[in-house]
Parts: sequence; structure tokens; C-alpha cells
Amino acid sequence: MYINLKKLYLQMGIWSFIAVPAFTGLFVFIGTMVEYGDKDTIPIFIIWSGIAIALLVNYCKTMSYVVRLKALHDVCRADVDGSVPINEVANYMHTTREKIIRLKNYGEKKRILINLVYDASGDRFILTDRYRPVDPVNDRPFVGMACPGCGASLKIRATTTGICPYCDRTVTAPNIIVG
Repeated sequence: MYINLKKLYLQMGIWSFIAVPAFTGLFVFIGTMVEYGDKDTIPIFIIWSGIAIALLVNYCKTMSYVVRLKALHDVCRADVDGSVPINEVANYMHTTREKIIRLKNYGEKKRILINLVYDASGDRFILTDRYRPVDPVNDRPFVGMACPGCGASLKIRATTTGICPYCDRTVTAPNIIVG
């Protein structure tokens, strides 16, 4: 789960509860204006129209974010390693990187994103329930070598430095190239 679906659906419901009556009321008011209107009702019509249009614009904007957040959720659920590059999300959603960043900001501001952290240095989303960072030192292979000081047999990870337990000399293992 990477988005709070309850909060998302609640937001959809609230905006639908506000915008649908505003939209319907606008048409009722237009019909009434045309049929029975006079010059005294024009300012009321302009104010009501402005409010209804602002509500409708916000409703459309919110629903657009809801759809894109759901698509982001789908991309994250399909990922296996816990690291989702922003470009991968942008390609899936057929949009730009900047719009994904705006979507991330919206989701954080509304507290809809969960188990999802943006890593700016890697330009990716990290799925906190799946991501396991790779330890670069412990993933290197061991190298069998002889100590240059005393000739003792040593096992040291590639490209790391250790101390010989027999002569206390600092020993650096070479990089192993498997080919």
C-alpha cells in the first residue's frame, strides 16, 4: 500500500459532494436567469457563476491528481526491488518528470503517500516496505593472497584494506576482474 486509499476516496467524496451541486445549481440558475431574469439579478449571477466555476476547476484538478496518484500506486505495487526511478514512473504515466514531482508534493501535502519516500539524490521513489540497501563492501568477493611482509595466507575482500594478524602490516587486496 503506497497511498492512503481511505483518505483519497474521502477527498473524492467531499469534492463530489461540493462540486456536483454547484454545477447543477449553475445550470438551474442560468435557466432561471434566462426565463425570469432582470437586470437586478446579473450581479448575483456573476458571483454565483464565479463560485461554481472555481469549485468545478478545483474538482477537476483534484480528480486529476487522484487518477495520477492511483497510477503511481500501481507502478509501485508492480516494482520488486523497492526503488522506482522517477523516469520510469513518468514513462508509465506518459508525462514529464516535473509533473511527477508536483504529484509527489501534492501527495505529501495532503498526507496521501504512505510507505513511499522521494530520494532526491537518486531521483527515485523508495518503497520503505521493500527496499533493502545494498552494502557495497559486504558484496565484494574475498581475495586469497599472501601477506607481503610475512607471507601468511590471508582472505580479504576485494579493494579493501586490512591488517595482517601475524605481522601487523597493512595489506590492501587488489580488485578482482572476472572475465
